[in-house]
Order: sequence, then structure tokens, then C-alpha cells
Amino acid sequence: MAALLLLLLLQLLACCRRGSAASPVRLQPSPLRVSCPGPHGQVFQRQDNEHRVSCLWNSTVTLQYQPAPGAGLDVEGEEGQPASPPCCLWYLNSASVRNISRWSGQVVLQTEAPSPGASSLLIVQCSSASCAAPECFHRNVSVEIAEQDLRLFVLRPQTRVIQVWQPVELGWCARLKSAGWQYRFSSRGGVPSTLLLPSSEHQDTTSPAVYPTAELQQTCATYYSYRLTVRYRHPGIHVALVSIEQMPHVSLNLSLEVEPDLVHVLSISSKLLSVPQQPLSLSWWLQPLTLSTLAYRLVDTQAVGGWLCSYSSFTLPSNFCAISTPQSLDERVVASVYFHVDGKGFEELTGQLHLLNGTLSLTAGKETPIHVSLCPGKTNSSTYIFRYKQGTFYTSKDNNSTFSTDCPNTYTVFYQYKELSYLLTIEFLALQWYKFKMYLYMNQKRALMRSLAERDLDVHVFSSGHPSFLQNFSYLVWFIPAQHPMLQCEWTFYLQLFGTKKDHVVQSSTYTYSDHVKNVTRFVRRSALPFDAEKYTGFVAKVNCASSAPTSALLSVRVNSRTAKTIEAPVACEQRECRILRCWIQRPDPRSIILYKKRALEFFLFVRLHVDCHIGYSIKPSWEVYPARDTKTEPDWSKPVNTSSMFGVKMIHLTIPANTLDYGLYLFYFTAEVSLIRTSTVLNARDMIYVQIERADLVVNISGGSVRTVGFSERWTLDGSGSSDPDSQEGPLLFTWYCTKDSADYRTMKFKPKNRCHPLQKDLRWITPSGPIQTVPPESLPGSTLYYFRLEIQKGTRKAYADQVVEIDPGPPLILDVKCIENCGRSLIPTERFAISGKCSNCKPSNKPLYYWSLFSDSSKEINFDWDSKTSTGRFGAYLSIHALTFTKPAYESYVLRLSVTTWDGRSASFKKPFAINSPPEAGRCNIRPRYGFAFQTKFVVKCRGFSDSHLPLTYKVIVASNVPQTTTVSSVVENTFGTILYFGSEPKTPPSFLPLGLPSRWYRLILYVQVRDSFGSFTQVSLRAYVRNPLSTRSLPAVFHELLASASRLSMSTSAQQIGDRLRAGYLVYLAASLLNCIKKTPTVLLPQAQFRETVVKAALNISVNSIMEVNQVVAVISELTEAVEKMHAMSQDLAIGKLTEVTGILKRQRTQTNWSEGAEIQTSGILRCLSNVLSGDVLHLKNVSENGIQHVFSIMEGVTDVVFWGKVPEEIETLIETGHWNITLKKKEAWNISNYLPATDTCHNCFYPMLGKVNDSGAAPDTVFSTAIFEFDESPFPWLDYTSDIISMVMGFKVAETKANDDLVPIMPERADIFLARKGGVATFNLLMGPDKTEAYTIGGFNFEINHTATSVYFQIMTKLKVTFKVLIFEGTNLTDAQPVASFSAFHNMPTVANGNETIIADCSVTGPYIVCLPKDLLTTLAQKNGVDTQNISVVLETHYILRYPNQKVVSIYIFNDQCLFLNGVGSEWSRDPCVIGPLTNWEKVHCICIPAMRSRRSVPALPAPSIKFLAAKVIVLPNTVDLGRNLIADIPKNPLTLVTVLLIFVVFLLLCCWAIRRDRIEREIKYIIVLPDNEASDEGTFLVTLYTGSRWNAGTKAEVFLQLIGQYGRSKFRCLWHQPSPAFRRGSIDCFLITTSKNLGDIRSFKVMLNNDGASPTWFLSRAEVEDMSTRKVWFFLCRKWLCLDKNNPSRTWKFSVTDTQTPLPKFDYFLINFNRRLTEYHLWLSIFAPVIAGGFTRFQRLSTFLAVLLFTLLVNIMFFNAEKNDEAPIYLRYLRSIAVGIECALLTLPVEMLIITLFKYSQKDPPPVVTKMYPKVDSRYWNNCIISEKDANVIDTEEETTVNSPQVGKRSQKSSSNVLEGGIFSKGRRLSATIRQLRKIPDSEPLLWWWCVPLAWGLVLTITVLSSFFIVLYGLSYGYQTSREWLIASGTSFLQNVFFNSILKSLLFSAMSTMRPRYTEDIRWVTQEKHVEINSAEETQRGS
Repeated sequence: MAALLLLLLLQLLACCRRGSAASPVRLQPSPLRVSCPGPHGQVFQRQDNEHRVSCLWNSTVTLQYQPAPGAGLDVEGEEGQPASPPCCLWYLNSASVRNISRWSGQVVLQTEAPSPGASSLLIVQCSSASCAAPECFHRNVSVEIAEQDLRLFVLRPQTRVIQVWQPVELGWCARLKSAGWQYRFSSRGGVPSTLLLPSSEHQDTTSPAVYPTAELQQTCATYYSYRLTVRYRHPGIHVALVSIEQMPHVSLNLSLEVEPDLVHVLSISSKLLSVPQQPLSLSWWLQPLTLSTLAYRLVDTQAVGGWLCSYSSFTLPSNFCAISTPQSLDERVVASVYFHVDGKGFEELTGQLHLLNGTLSLTAGKETPIHVSLCPGKTNSSTYIFRYKQGTFYTSKDNNSTFSTDCPNTYTVFYQYKELSYLLTIEFLALQWYKFKMYLYMNQKRALMRSLAERDLDVHVFSSGHPSFLQNFSYLVWFIPAQHPMLQCEWTFYLQLFGTKKDHVVQSSTYTYSDHVKNVTRFVRRSALPFDAEKYTGFVAKVNCASSAPTSALLSVRVNSRTAKTIEAPVACEQRECRILRCWIQRPDPRSIILYKKRALEFFLFVRLHVDCHIGYSIKPSWEVYPARDTKTEPDWSKPVNTSSMFGVKMIHLTIPANTLDYGLYLFYFTAEVSLIRTSTVLNARDMIYVQIERADLVVNISGGSVRTVGFSERWTLDGSGSSDPDSQEGPLLFTWYCTKDSADYRTMKFKPKNRCHPLQKDLRWITPSGPIQTVPPESLPGSTLYYFRLEIQKGTRKAYADQVVEIDPGPPLILDVKCIENCGRSLIPTERFAISGKCSNCKPSNKPLYYWSLFSDSSKEINFDWDSKTSTGRFGAYLSIHALTFTKPAYESYVLRLSVTTWDGRSASFKKPFAINSPPEAGRCNIRPRYGFAFQTKFVVKCRGFSDSHLPLTYKVIVASNVPQTTTVSSVVENTFGTILYFGSEPKTPPSFLPLGLPSRWYRLILYVQVRDSFGSFTQVSLRAYVRNPLSTRSLPAVFHELLASASRLSMSTSAQQIGDRLRAGYLVYLAASLLNCIKKTPTVLLPQAQFRETVVKAALNISVNSIMEVNQVVAVISELTEAVEKMHAMSQDLAIGKLTEVTGILKRQRTQTNWSEGAEIQTSGILRCLSNVLSGDVLHLKNVSENGIQHVFSIMEGVTDVVFWGKVPEEIETLIETGHWNITLKKKEAWNISNYLPATDTCHNCFYPMLGKVNDSGAAPDTVFSTAIFEFDESPFPWLDYTSDIISMVMGFKVAETKANDDLVPIMPERADIFLARKGGVATFNLLMGPDKTEAYTIGGFNFEINHTATSVYFQIMTKLKVTFKVLIFEGTNLTDAQPVASFSAFHNMPTVANGNETIIADCSVTGPYIVCLPKDLLTTLAQKNGVDTQNISVVLETHYILRYPNQKVVSIYIFNDQCLFLNGVGSEWSRDPCVIGPLTNWEKVHCICIPAMRSRRSVPALPAPSIKFLAAKVIVLPNTVDLGRNLIADIPKNPLTLVTVLLIFVVFLLLCCWAIRRDRIEREIKYIIVLPDNEASDEGTFLVTLYTGSRWNAGTKAEVFLQLIGQYGRSKFRCLWHQPSPAFRRGSIDCFLITTSKNLGDIRSFKVMLNNDGASPTWFLSRAEVEDMSTRKVWFFLCRKWLCLDKNNPSRTWKFSVTDTQTPLPKFDYFLINFNRRLTEYHLWLSIFAPVIAGGFTRFQRLSTFLAVLLFTLLVNIMFFNAEKNDEAPIYLRYLRSIAVGIECALLTLPVEMLIITLFKYSQKDPPPVVTKMYPKVDSRYWNNCIISEKDANVIDTEEETTVNSPQVGKRSQKSSSNVLEGGIFSKGRRLSATIRQLRKIPDSEPLLWWWCVPLAWGLVLTITVLSSFFIVLYGLSYGYQTSREWLIASGTSFLQNVFFNSILKSLLFSAMSTMRPRYTEDIRWVTQEKHVEINSAEETQRGS
């Protein structure tokens, strides 16, 4: 047998060889795709492809694999099974780590961190088990595990030194990229300063030439490259940072040095020079001495002298060796420097500078000279800039005033020539003198300066070697760079040789540059020189070696007098035979002095000892150990540590075993003695190191390793008991367990909810974090998940941790038990309900399964389905119920219903159910003929056509709609089409038939539904309308009635199934007969025996067979129509009807279980419930002998109807609500696990039922057991024959709880407990309690009393109020409360139950508790009633709270007294009982809370009798006592307070006083205001000007000094004219003064004017705001914006102020315009301040303003008092009263603002233009006023002279009487013709100012008078009823309104409008001027006479 097998194997190998020889082996593609998803997605490298994958390194690497596309997973084998998975070997760095044979999964690997730039390689090698070689081999998949590698560098420019704003191109390259990574670039001061760049936006590889190094170019060739450009605005050191925002956190930075463009070289400044006598002449040159050295020289060729120089830090002053100092006296060297630069291409530059007589000349090289005229003698009012192509600009500055010594003229010239830049400053002083300054700058674009501190002196020192036996000297050699001849003299060398002990100088020598030696390299080895010797100059010094000891030398190098360097250069005069080069105890960091070692671990110390010796020697090492306190304290050398247990004490390698040394600090001292052989010389070396012995790290050990895998259903443990303390086993270890799904959380130790392992986990700690062992129950954690557990142990201050990754295998797959409940055919019937169940059969409630339904089209596209409105369950439950008529118009022929179930433990499953839609027949058209007719007389025909469908035959069903859907609704029915069936058959045309009467309220409209069905039951519905009126003739109706019944009797005899249409027809005819009776009932002219006929109809209905739902429909329709007039039916008829309904209900239940169509059955239930509602609401309930059997049958039918509806419901769907006119039914269906065993919040619930089943396991029911709950609500008690009917105050509620069996049978049960809430009906009987302030007005009080007897029970009363205050409730005995003590006290809160004060047990027996509910227990009431031995006793209740009401109020608090009992009815045949149900604690004035707990629970006991299992509950009230309000006895009487009357009278008194003043001021201002004509005006003068001066409104802005004015025009100037104004007041604060001035000649356009004061008067200062000058002949106006204080200086009494014309096109300064506009608004628009303004502008007089203010003030007081009289103010707490008063005042001030604005508008803009005022001028001049207003001619001439600034003006005002008289005589009276003029002043209305009608002024006065009178009346009327407290608060509010109106509203309004007006540019035309408001005409006296 073995030989046979060997033969077969050889043949197989031969075949394989032949096959391989015939064709090469082709590797198949890899069957697996391996990916490495990280927290930020997959990472990539440039070399990645489908067989090469990259992975970001982590300590734990998770790899996922899945089938590759086309791997053959979908190909089935021979037996229909999927292809077998490949066998894959996983190699990590050539080491096998896994052997997997699965198609998908994940692999977790623990990897070590690779070295920088390296990576780990994972190879996946797969082979297929189902193929033959060589086709079974596949290509390997390589996974490279690497860290992110990032390189940052500068591409351009290559140098790190960068100029300002120079583009800098930065680049970086990265090994890995990821879609979730972003690079953040940031550099402060750069542009851009920050930038985000996704890692995917990489660029092509940069050219190799731009990389800084070849190594970097080679590395980045395989990396992803990125580039950006940045510029820097400021010089300095800038740092460019590039970092990765996400994982991994990598950042790199570069330092970039940014240099400025211009660098200061030197500055010079001259002394004070004379302009005409000391011209300036400078000469300069710039010469490159070497490639890196420049020399600059500046010479003063005129030898002016007195120069001050300052140099930059990098320059060196020098006289230069090869240049002779100027010998001529006319030349002087100003500056001579040289400096070092980094650059190339410099050339020699020369130039000159000359300044002669104000002309500056600049010459550079061969360029054309530049001449700049500075003009020092002129004053320029502007700044001029000259630009030249050479780069020169020139500026000048002056102060716009006369030249003076304290304000020099300064000229600045900037001149740039190639690399040099000059900044010249010439400052002229007093016309004859000047100063010159020059600043020299270097352009850094071509030169990079370096200071001397940055440029070290380049000096190299060497020793020539050891002396020989033939000589006793040596040589010291040094080199410096070769110097330019001009700099050679700057270098000096000082050499000093010291003795052996360096205590004295042996030799001292000085060398200069001229002492250099040629070919000095012969003294040293040329190969040892680190520089090019040809470019250096060498020096040699001979050193005598007198002794054998080494000689120390110091070489000092000095350049110029500013730079020096000292070098210590030992001279080798001796060669030692042996020496110890190094003795060093090895340590990790050479700079560390302490080593840290663990006590429990062995450690070693090793010494590196290096001896340089040419002869033999021996070494004697030794170790000593000393205990040390610290590193700064010397140890006790006499107490070394015993080192006997150490190994190597006499060796250089010392071993310290574990636990040898105790904890502490030790000094290890090593010494070595080196003895030279054959000599007595001993060399010593030593070193020492401190060693800190610490406690060992705690050892954490978790059983199972770092990675483990456990099963989902296994019980597993986390065992950390193996952890220990290596130092000691004593003391406990503290264990803390952590868990997360993301190991990154341990970096920050912050908890993320999405990464929690267990639902009970609140932070990173495990749910039971303590203890060494944690037991995890099975199925407690989701499977297919990695969990990162961490165990942290602690002992004292030491901590340690270890991690373990636990992979939980997926649990058993979920099993979905999907069942179709309704509409389960091959095709879905769209007109019916579709119900399906998709429960997870192996899911537990603890698994918390989540269900999710989705609907897809046949093309697998998810449909946006409205799950909320189209389903009754939603999409998140185990059951799904889709409403009927949802798919009547399908968009697709078929759909796929998908259910996804996931559990919290990670398992998931899905199920797909495809279904096709049986589309209803294609709609056609139906009509009814005729459309209009008469009931029971006209026959109607319904005809249809055009309907088509593939499922034939079609049947037609015509339904006559009834009013049942409008009176009885079932919420689960989509469209209720209940009604009698007119026709059912295959013919599209109905036989002629009568129709019942239409709805009269709808114009006798009758609705007919036509349903066209296919063979499967899908139908298309069409609605028709017919209008059927009352019959024309009612006499034939009895005959019609009998004929209908006869026809129905014949048709109802049919029993054949083919003749079902006849039976339906019979039912329809009976329905018509019942409808006819209802029609006759409404027709009083027809008298028929209604009861008898209705009994006949009932019997006819009994004959109709009910074998199908349609037949049930006919019977129910007949009975519902009959019972619409149930009062016309006698008892027998009703019993017959109820009996038929019982039969119908039974048939309906059987049909429902057979057909499984719930929509149609529930439509029939609405008709049945309508019948029952009509029966129960009829007279049968008011009969004395009510049939209990009949009522029991009604509820039996009701219970059967609910069972029918329950069968159509699925668990967890929304509740079904059935509403009739007299009761409601609520149906709920839930599973046991979803029924809460706690009472939810019931604040908004009034009629609610909450059953509690307790623990389901006690009864043996499974968690998925379905319980159905029916709740019945009755407005009136359906049991009027029982007791307590009249005492029932709530709705009657019935309930039924049943368990649904497997066969859908409902078994009634009784819950363990039920909480029922019953709403009180008929409103709430409350009484309003009178509340108000007590007699002391300290708090608010109210009370009531009632009478009780000795049989009284507990009494409850509830305080109902909107206030949120605490009431103190006091209970008194009797009605006399004076000096009475309360028998009980309570504290009633608005947000917590009432508390008894002093005796908390007093309310222990009270069952009702709640906010504002007070309980008077039965024991307390009984004790009070029996205390005095009487049967009755009055009880008084007093409510107290803090002071909130000023007056008695009966609307704030109301009281509701109640005492309820719960009644329980166990079925219809029993009586009301109080046993199982008690009042609950949540009872209040709105609802009654009942708690029912049956004594003996029988949850599944079926009654022996067929009695209904509906239980009933109601609440009755106990007779309550009558109450009497005690408020009038407790509340204080509020006396009248006259404070408001006094306030109004005081306001009127102040108003009358102010009226007198205002009228007087208005009268004065209405008098003629003179335009002051100056007395010295000449009639022969040519020019006439009207000058208007505006004095500012600032404090003390007016003046009493005499003012002189001079006009300066285009053609000349006037004399200084005294603005005479006595005795008329002028120049007051805020005044506007007009002066008429004549000039001897025409001045032309006015350019400016000057003003001078004489410094006389009490207030000599004056603030001139603005001025305007108008030429009276040309009407041209010039405006001046002055805004200046005029104040004389004692040293300059003749000072004048000059003001220029303001350009009308130049915007005004915003602040000046704001002040002017704000001042105008305050004086014109501020109602209060404008009354006291100096001048009133316009026609709005002071008296009108004062009257308006009175009206507004009284109206404000009225609004305040109305607010205080409002009802809401009574509820404010006392501590907020004053604050509320202020708030009310603010509100009232805002409310009165519109009234104020209305009255002001009517007064201000309703004035007519005043008539022209004609004034004969001029007035008589009193000489005593004119004497002091004369200025002498001499003074005038002095003032008129502008160019001479040094002339002293004489004092103004000191004149003789004689000169004054001469002027008066010659200036005024010398003319024969007097100057007489008529001045006509007219007011002009601005265009922007509105003008109202004339009658608006009387209207305004009427408003003022009406508001004043009415406000005063109502203020006094309301105020007299207020108390003192309220009046005081009202006064505070009124004062607040007054102050706000005066000091806030108006001022704020003026500020706001003034500020808004400055938002856009403003000009002079935007300011109010006199010429804009008044027009002045001047006519001569002669013209006036001629005119007259």
C-alpha cells in the first residue's frame, strides 16, 4: 500500500514538472483585501497598490481583511455551498504570527516601535484549498507598518538670511498621508500667518536642484511633497512651524532670520552755522578694501568744524594707514570708518554736497548735480514734494505763522545713490542761522552687515613642536587673514609668557602687522591648517624654554581701539612620559551627577580609564561607597558603607547585587593609582558619582497576556492577582480597572461616551473598578469589538499599569421570527391594513434589541416613506402596521420591506420581505341620474363605465353614507364609509332605487360611495353626490312604508349564496323604511303610530340573515337609523334591537377570526357603538324600573366590540380612540416588558388609567406576553338605579385588562394595583377669598369660617392663586379671633406639600398632600366639635403672607374645599363599594386620584357567569360645610391721603410764578432788536457789510470787553472798528449780535477778519464760536468757523486773532459740528432747558414751552397713577416695591413722549411769518459809552502792519478826551447829510422746515388745556383713595419720570440725533445761520421819503 502511494506521489510530481516546463507559473491575484483602518482613516504611501498597503504604527495594530473583488466568494460549489476560504499565513518581519482560513475578520498584532525612518513589514501569503498546483498560489499582500516621517526645509532662498517682504518658499515631505489629516502651518509675523493644508493636496516631486542636501532629495523622492510661500513684514527671528492637526501628533519648526532693507551706518550733526558766512561743503567716498570690507570717508572741505558723530555697532572708526590726514586748514575729516559686509559686486563711489545761500547741491560720481532751493527767508503755507529720477525727495514744514525763533523751518532731503542712502536735515533758525544733520544708511539688498560681536576675529595659533636636545627654545605661530594696506596699521599683537606657576611674566613682546613673516608655514605642518594659507598672513614668536615645565602664553590681538581678542596658547617645552588622559565613570548623560537605580534590581558601574604612557605601568583601582545627605553636603568620609557583598570593588567594573543597599543617596568614589615600572612615579586619578536607590516599580500582571479572545456567551475574568511589589510583600495594593473602546483615551484620561464599554459605565473606570479580579458575565459586552482594559495598581505614591486588549467573539446570530399578521396574500391588497411581526426570538429584554424598518423599491432604492402618518407603530418596533389605502397609488409594482435588528451587545440581523402590490382597478367614471330628486318618490340609477383591471371579474358596491362617521369615530380607521349597501353585483348599473332624505343642513346633499373591486378584493372608490329633498306629498308615505317592508320580506327569504344581492337588497329596503319613519317624525302633518311601526321595522331586521360582514352592515345600518329616534321606541323594541346587536357582534367576531380583515370590521363597530350610544342616551335610563339585564347586554356588546378592535391591533402601536356622543373608549395593546410598574408624571392627565402588573415572572408570563387594556369614559353614570348617583362628581370610568393567548383569546385579569385619575365634571365650585392688608399694614391677610359637627370627616381645602408665595394658615376655634390662639398652624407652599407647624403628626392621617393643599384631619375636627360639649362648632381659617396688596382684593386668592371618596363597581350586577379603592395623594381641585388594590388577586380567573369583566370607578363628594368670608373683619380700612392733591397744587403754584417770568422775557424779546449801526460809519463809504458774531454757549463764554474788528478783503482791508454796543447788551453767552459796518472802499470778496480785545471789563475772555459777513450790495455771504477762546496775554496786550473764510466745499470737523448741532437742539428742542435758554429762536415762545411742559408733567403723573391703580400692581412683593416704582416711572416717561412731541410740533411749526419790522436808525449816541471805544491812528497802523512782528503796540484804551472829541466831531457830525437807513428784517422759513395750518396753534392750546384739566382731576380723584405708602411710591415713580424726561430722554435724543448727523460729511450750509432765517433790506432815508 505504501509503495502504491509513493508511486502516485512520484507521478504527481512528474506532472507538475512537465506542466511547469511547458508554461511558467502564473500567480493568481490575492483573494483577500487587507486594510488597516485607524482613528482617522486609512493611510497611504506613494508606492501603495492593491497588493501593497500602508499602516500607521501603534502599539496595537488592528488589520481587517475581506474578500477581494472577483475572489470567487459568490461562486457556489458542487453542492451549492460557497467557495471554501483560502489558507493564509501572516509573517511579521519574517516571523509567523497567524494562520487564518476565513474570508473576513480582523487581526490584532502587538508591534514594537520601529527605529526612525524604518518600518515593519507584514506579509500575507495565501493559497487556495480548492485548486490544483500551481494555480492555487496567489500573490502576496505586503503591509508596511511605519511611523510618520516628516522633513521641513527651505527651498528658496538657499540662505537662512532673508530680507523683509522677500518671498520664502518652504517645503516639507511626509512618508504617509490620510484623508483625515491636515497640516497646519503657522508663523507669527508671516503672510500668511496660519494655513490649513489637507494631506491629500500634495504636489509633484520638486526638482533635485532646489533641495538643500542630497540626502534630503533622496528621502523626499519617495515621499509626498508640499510647498508654500510666505513673506515677513518685520525684521527679526521668525519661527515657521508645520504640524499635523490629527493623529499622529508631529510638528517641525525652522528659524528664519529676517533683515531690514536699510541699515544705519553713521550720523553727523553740525553746530549752529551762519547762512551767509558759513556755507557747507562736504566730500565723501566709499571704497571696497576687500571682498568683505568697505571703507567710508567724509571730509569737510570748508573746515566748518564742530561736528558730532555717532556710529553703528558694526562700524569701526579708522584713520586708515595709506591715506594721509588733510594738512590744509580748509579741510577736516568728519567721519572715517570701515565695516564688514557679506556681498559682492561693490564698486568705488564718490560724491559731494554743497549748501550755499539756501541752495543745496548734490553730486555723485559722474551724475548731473541736483540743486534744491530751500528758500529759508520765506514762509510756506503748504508742503512741497519734489521727486527726481535719481531717487531724491524734498519736504518742508512750517507753522503757518510769522517767522519766529521758537518755531524753526525744517527741510528734509532723502537722497539715494546705489548702495548708499542719505537723509539730510537742514533746520533754519531766525533767518540767519542753520543746523545740518546727515544720516547714512546702507542698502542691505546687496550687503549684509555683521557687527563685531557677530564677526569673531579670525586668528589661528599653533605651537611649532617640542624642543630638541640641541635647542632649548620653541616657536609660537599665529595667522590672520591678509589685510588691505589701509587697514594694516590697525592690527597690534601682545604676547606674554608666564612661568610654571603662572605667577609672573617671563617674556613680553609686541608685534605689528609689519612684523609678519613670509613662508611661515614652514614652522607648522601645512596639512594641519584648516584654511588656505595663501590668503592668510603669518607671525612667528621665539619662546625660550629655560625649564622643563610647560610654558603658558597669552596672545592678545587688538584691531583699532574697539576690538580685541585674547587667546591662551600653551607652548610645548616639555614632553611627559606618561599621563592619565581620562578617568570617568560611565553614565547615560555625561552631564548628570546622579544615577537612579532600583533597590530590587542589580546594577553595574563601569569606569573608562585611559592612560597615555610609552613605558610599562600597573593600575590599582578601588571603590568606596559613602552614604550622602544630598549632593551639596560632603559625606562623612570616616563611615563608608560595607562593600563586602559587592563584586569588583578592586576592579573598574563594579557589580551591586539586588537589595544590597537601602533606600537613599550614596556616593560611589573611585580612585586609580598608576605606577610606572622602574620608576617611583605614581599617577593618581579619581571620579565619583551619586546613586539614588529608589523603590522598585510595581509589577502589573494581567493573566492572559496583552491580547486575548473570549467568547460572547462565556463567563470570563480579568485576573490581576499576579501583580506585586518587588520591594516588599507587606501592605495592600490598590487595584483600579479601566475600560474603553479607543486606546487613545488613555493619553488624556478623558472619558468619551461613545467609547464606553458598558452602558452603566460613567467614566473610564470599569463598572466595578476595585479588586484584583473582575468577573464579566456572559453576554454583558457587545461582541465583534475590541476592548482596551487597563489595570492600575497603587501602593503609597507609586503607581504602575498594564493593558490588555480583549476581543469578544460575536455572539450567536439573531433569529428573526417574521410573521405576517394581516393582508398576507401573494399580492398586497392596498385597500386593507398590512400588519407584520418581526420579533427576535432569541433576544432577551436585557439585550435591548433595536428594530428598524425600511422600505425599498424593486430596484433596491430606499423610499422616503412617512412612517409617522402612514403607520400606527412607526419604524422602531418589533411590529409594523401600515394603514389601509397607503399603496392605492403605488409608484412601483413591487417593494421590499427590510427589518434590521441590532442589540446593544453588537449582534445584528436583517430580514427582507418582498411583496407585490395588487393595484386596484383603473379608475373610470360613475354618475347618478337624476342628480336631484325627492325621497321615497324619485328613483335613482347609478351607472359606471371605464373601470378595468387584470383580475376579473369586477364587482360593484354602492354604499349610501350615513351620519355614523360624523357621530362615532374610530381613530384606527383611515376612511369610515359606513352606510347601507344600495347595490352589490357584477353589473355596472344599479336598478332604479329610492334614496333616503339628504342632510338638510347641507342642502339635502347625500353622499354615495361606489367601490369597484377586482377578484382579490382591491377596490377603487368614487364618491357621488345626490340632492334628495323631502317628498312633495306625504300622504302616500304610509303606502310606501308598507310596500318597502313587503318587498324586503320577499327578498329576505332567499337563502342561496348566489342570491346574496337579494338579501342585501332586502336590508336596504328595511333601511329605507326606517329612514322614512325618521322623515315622518320631522313632519308633524303625518300622524303614524311610530312605536308600532318601529317595532315592525325591528322585526323585519331580525329576519335578515347575518352570514357575512356585508349582511352585518345592513342590519347595523337599519338599527342605527331606527335608534336615532330611540324615544319613539318602546322597551320591547329596544330589547329586540339589543338582542340583534348581540347576535351581530358574535357573527362579527367569528368573521373577524376567519377573514383577518380588520378595516372593514372596525367600520362596522362604529355603527354598533352608535346604536348602543343611542340606546343608552334614550329614555330607558330615566325609567324607574330599568332592566339590568338590558344594560348588561349593552356592556356585553361593548366588550365584544372592543375585542374585535383589539384583534386588529398589534402590540406597541398607538392607542385607538373610539368617540361617541356620550362616552369614549381608549384601547391599548402592550407587551409585558413594556408595561411600566411605576407611576409617571400626571400633571396634565385628567382621565388616566395606570395598571401595575408587578413582577411578570411571579405569574409565569413571558416578557413578550401581550396585555390589552380598554378604558371606558362616561360623562353620566350609566347606572342611575344605583346609590350615590347624585353624589358622583366625576366622570365614570370603566377598565378592562386582558391577556392575549396564542389563539387570540382575551382572558381578563385584575392588575396588582391601578392608579386612576378622574376629572371633576361640571366645573369647580370655588369661592373667592377677600384678601388685603391687615390693620397694621405689615402683611396681607384673609380668612373664612365654616361649621362642623361631631361626625365630620377630614376636610381639605386648596388655595388657588397665581402668586408664588408662602401662606401661613392658622386654624382658630370659633368666630371671635380677638386675642385668640390658633389650635393648629400650617405652612402652605407653592412648590412643595404643606407642612404642619409645631406638630407634624397632625396630618399623618391625611391621604392627600400637595402644594397649597391644607388638610384638617378628622381627629382635629372631632376634638374641636366635642370640646365644648355641643354638636356643632365654628372653625375659622386665617391665611397670612407678606405684604403684597395695598387694598382689599377678591380676585387674587380663591378657595376650593373638597372631601372625596372613590367608588368601585365590580361589574354591572354589583353595587358601588369603597373597599378596594382609596383616595390618592395627587388629588386636587381638578382631578381625583384613586388607588385600587384588590384584596385577593386573581389575574387569570375567568368568571363563571358570562357577565362582563369591565370594572367601573367613580368619585363621590361628601357634603361640605358652608363657608363665611372673614375678610371684612381682618382687613384694615385705608384712610384717604391728600399727598396727591398737595402735589398738584404745588405744581400749579410753581407754574404761575414761572409764567410771570416767561411772559416778561417773551415781551422783551418781541421788542425790536437793533442791528447795531456803528456810529463812526460814513455816509460816503462805498462798502456796507452786515457782520454777525455768534458767541458760544459754554460757561463764561460771553465778554464785557470792547471788541475791535478788521475786515480783510480781496482789494484791501478796513480799519479796526470798535463794535460799539452800549447800552444794548451784546456778546453774552449764546447770543447772536449783528453789526452794520461801512468801509471807505469796496473790499471785494472777504478773505478773513481780525479781532482784538482791550482786556477791560469783569470778564475779558470771550469764546467766539462762528461768524458770518454779508455784503449788503451784492448779497454775498462769507462764513467763518472760529471755535476759539480769545484771551489776552499780559506780555502781549496787542495780540490779534485772525480767522480765515471757511471753504464751503470742505467738510467741517465732525466734533465742532456735533457741538454746534447739539447746542442748537438743546436750546430749541429740549422742552425744559429751552425755557431758560439765553435766546429763544423761532416762534415757539417761552410761555408756550412752559405750558406744554405743564401739560406733559401732569399727563405723566396721570399715567403713573393709572399704573398704580392697575390690578397687577397689587401682587408685587414689598421688597420690590420701590424698584418697581422706578421701573413704572421709566415706562410712563416713554409713554408720554408721543404726546409731548405732538404738542411741540403743533406750536413750533404753525407760526405765520411775522410782519416786517421797520426801524429808524441810528439811535442817539451817549458820549460816555463811546469814549472808550476809540482806537488811535497810531495803534491802528501798528495793528495793520503784519510783516513787522517785533514792534510793541501801545496800550489800548488810554486816550485823551480831546482826541475822542475830535473823532466824534470829525467822524460822525462833520457830514452835512446824516446817515439814515430803513432796516427791514424779514424771517425766512428754511426749505427743510415744515409749515402747518394756522389753526394748529389753537388746537395745541386746546390740547394743553384739556390735558391739564383732565389730568389734574383724575390725579386728585385717584390719589385721595391711596394710602400713605402707595402715595409715596407714586411720588417716587412720578419723580423718576420727571427726572428721566428732563435729564435723560431729551438729552439722549439730542445726543443721538447730533451724533447721527455727523455720520456723513457736513458743510457750512448745514449749520443754521442768520442769513438763512432772516432777510435784511437797507434803504436810504431819501428813498424812503420818495417812496412815501
